[in-house]
Amino acid sequence: MKEFAFRSQARLVIACATCLVFTLAFAATPTSEMIDQSVRRAMEAFDAPGVTVAVVYDGEVYYAAGHGVVEAGSSKQVDDETLFHIGSVSKAFTAAALAILADEGKLAWDDQVIDYLPEFRMHDPWVTREFTIRDLLTHRSGLPLGAGDLLMFPDATSTPADIIRGLRYLEPATSFRSEFAYDNLLYVVAGELVARVSGMPFESFLEQRLLEPLGMTDCAATVGRAARGADIATPHMLVNGELQTTGTGMTDLVAAAGGIVCSARGMAHWMLFVLNEGETGDGRRLISEEQFAELIKPATLRATPGVFAKYAGAYLSAYALGWGVSTFYGQPMLSHSGGVLGMTTYLAVLPRQNLAVFASNNQMSSAAAAVVNDIVDQFLRDAGQGVGQDWIALLGQATAERQAAADEAVAAAWASRNADSRPSLPLDAYAGTYRDAWYGDIRISVQDGTLWFYSGRSEPLRGPLEHFQYDTFVARWSDRRLMADAYVSFVLSPEGRVERIRMKAESPATDFSFDFHDLDLQRVD
Repeated sequence: MKEFAFRSQARLVIACATCLVFTLAFAATPTSEMIDQSVRRAMEAFDAPGVTVAVVYDGEVYYAAGHGVVEAGSSKQVDDETLFHIGSVSKAFTAAALAILADEGKLAWDDQVIDYLPEFRMHDPWVTREFTIRDLLTHRSGLPLGAGDLLMFPDATSTPADIIRGLRYLEPATSFRSEFAYDNLLYVVAGELVARVSGMPFESFLEQRLLEPLGMTDCAATVGRAARGADIATPHMLVNGELQTTGTGMTDLVAAAGGIVCSARGMAHWMLFVLNEGETGDGRRLISEEQFAELIKPATLRATPGVFAKYAGAYLSAYALGWGVSTFYGQPMLSHSGGVLGMTTYLAVLPRQNLAVFASNNQMSSAAAAVVNDIVDQFLRDAGQGVGQDWIALLGQATAERQAAADEAVAAAWASRNADSRPSLPLDAYAGTYRDAWYGDIRISVQDGTLWFYSGRSEPLRGPLEHFQYDTFVARWSDRRLMADAYVSFVLSPEGRVERIRMKAESPATDFSFDFHDLDLQRVD
């Protein structure tokens, strides 16, 4: 863990010879033209209308530029001031906000959450009592992957109070602190905790105590708080091979989990701050060395994505406070990805190289990660550490293989179904209101001889039900940009009356935030 305490005396002594090697080897760093070429290749490979990139190296902004257009079909160019939704890259900012409060003595990482939010409850009373602020940020709650995300997404009408109330009904998948499972709800709780402790809304605290002192004045805690007239990239999705604009599916509720909008120029200030271990570019310390060390200290072991294990030798990975911790060609690396509907982001920080790279694109693709990894590879290659992998091709292939496997799974399910089966009951018998304890109500109705699904919490989750087999249907969401069609299985009582609905995504490629499988919708009328 100490190798990530960037300024520790031990690291300085042990690594002094290595630092000399890196200094000499970095004499020939990647040129702007080389970075431009990587971006152009990624845009073509992933059909990205626009990409923004920032590189910080050796204490300076080495590169900051936009490529392509803000919206497909538009002539408006992306530049280094164009705002992009950075998604879950925001999580490190939320952790930093808590670190500021820790420095002020207003909280400690291992304080119990219920001491600040008395209404906080997990499914298990013991877990509720033991749950700490650190646990909010480290994805080790025992909840399943993405549990409860439907409370927030897409465009869900929930409040922080709804999130906190719903947590007690979400059943764990593993024991507390035993496994890594990514979540967003607990970061919303962390944002509410910041608000309670600081006495001001989370968004205001983030902007006033972190973004503004860092010089990130064009960035905002949510898109709704961006400056009037700011250039904001439009999200896009590929739907049946056609590029379409889309909403993000996010509301201001997700601010602490993934709400920030920022530019390449703004993110360069953030990366300098991280490389300076809590100091601004002009030498002001916003976070103490002690608290900064807490932010990047590994807390939860996690699986390494196969492509990184195979091609970058990243065999051991962990999660700290808002940061992924791993290695890239043997070099310590902090990183995080971010995604909203129609936009993805990736950020990597390599402290030994004094290097950080950020990219975002206005398409739901792996373009951002491909660009960042390719640029980092170029720097390490010049330092004798990289091996010259083509990360754009590698991630493009991985994406294609994943989608092909998902398509095959869906096709196989339809091929193996009993196409001659019929629903057990007349369609009117399935109509009614169904309620899940944490999610709320959905309604099933009959329109022109077809069952329809309506969510009471999320307007986009509406659409006709196509019969699959027996008492199982597939919800075909009217908004085809969601790419999240779901099985809807009606469960009958012994008396032959429909009593509940269970759901799951039709395709294995569906984003995990569509956690239909966590719903237990019981009929209430």
